[in-house]
Amino acid sequence: MSTFINNLNNQIQNNRSLLDILLGQKTRKKTKNAAVRISTNCGKRDTVTISSAGQEMSVNKVSSGRTHNTKIDSSIDLQSYIDAARKSNEYAIANAGNEINARAVPHTSIREAFYDALTEKYSKLLSEAKRHSNPESYIFQKYFNESSEHYETNLSDIERDIAYTYELQMYKNGHINGVSFRDSLFRGIKVYGNVVDGDVIKFERQLVNAQISNILSQSGINADEIPETCKFTVDPYTYEISVDGVGQDLKAAMENALNVGDNGKYLFFHINKCATQDGCNSTQVSSESYTKYRAYQEVYAFTGLKLNELTEKNGTYYTEDGQDILSLANTDIGKSDDVPKDYKASMKEVIQRLVSGIAKMGWNNVPDMRLSILFGQNGLKDINQSIIFQYDKTKKGYDDNVCYHVI
Repeated sequence: MSTFINNLNNQIQNNRSLLDILLGQKTRKKTKNAAVRISTNCGKRDTVTISSAGQEMSVNKVSSGRTHNTKIDSSIDLQSYIDAARKSNEYAIANAGNEINARAVPHTSIREAFYDALTEKYSKLLSEAKRHSNPESYIFQKYFNESSEHYETNLSDIERDIAYTYELQMYKNGHINGVSFRDSLFRGIKVYGNVVDGDVIKFERQLVNAQISNILSQSGINADEIPETCKFTVDPYTYEISVDGVGQDLKAAMENALNVGDNGKYLFFHINKCATQDGCNSTQVSSESYTKYRAYQEVYAFTGLKLNELTEKNGTYYTEDGQDILSLANTDIGKSDDVPKDYKASMKEVIQRLVSGIAKMGWNNVPDMRLSILFGQNGLKDINQSIIFQYDKTKKGYDDNVCYHVI
């Protein structure tokens, strides 16, 4: 499958939520009205207040009426679900394997943890509903009929709508759909969000660190003895990893160990992902160099030809026998089983735009997107960017300039 299709899949998978929003908290009962603050040095940020109306209702306690839902909320131990997510991720990192791939094992997100917590809540509420002769009517009465003895008084309008929808879904389908952070279960939790999906980035960094350490260890190289001057650089066309900042013998041994299979390609992807997050301001990546890289890889994926070995003229590239690379690529896309029929025209347009774009700028006028990163006792450390995603083994955490550092 082409890099284009992989990129589309990656973009879809990248939209995951925050893993360690609440990791510093104890149980939910002790922190019900606490606010979780996230460091704000990651560029532009969005603020999401979970159930703000519910916070006000928590302060102004209901003096009378039925409050069954919020009593159920108090029985749910959110921290246990968060701890389970953390342990799942720790287990994944401990079993990272010996091939570099940030997506080799699944990441358990806080959204998944909260979904499980909501499932527990609405399973309990459904058990109560099923004790009534007409559960569906009971569910409606408890949320919208103020004269009913079952009417829930301690809910905001938003919480009421959400609870009705979830409880009805649980009754009809046996599960709820999605996660609404405005459910009354999450009252009082304030999250300062960011377009950077920091929990996934941090998980993937630790995973790649473990994979590299495993690869080196398997080759008899002790990662803890590698100097902090060690630097990996990945070629954007061959994906070959070069090692600098170490002695020649160690350099040769590390390069032999690392340049196996798709290690270089996936290390390149990981460095690029961490360099292009919002607020990182990396000097290693530019739109021009990325166009050059993409043009090369897309053409190579379909035709097996290397743009830098072709003749550049008339806004395109030609082979030695005078064939236009765009014509060859269109033919190969038409024959490819990796590109769905409905996407073939779009794929041809993508390659047309990339090839024309780099030909217009001139291949030799645009720098290659060679990506570098340091590697030492704490694993990988980003360079030439504002945000550094480095895990500190001694602190068992991340530096303050990393997104989603809990304060």
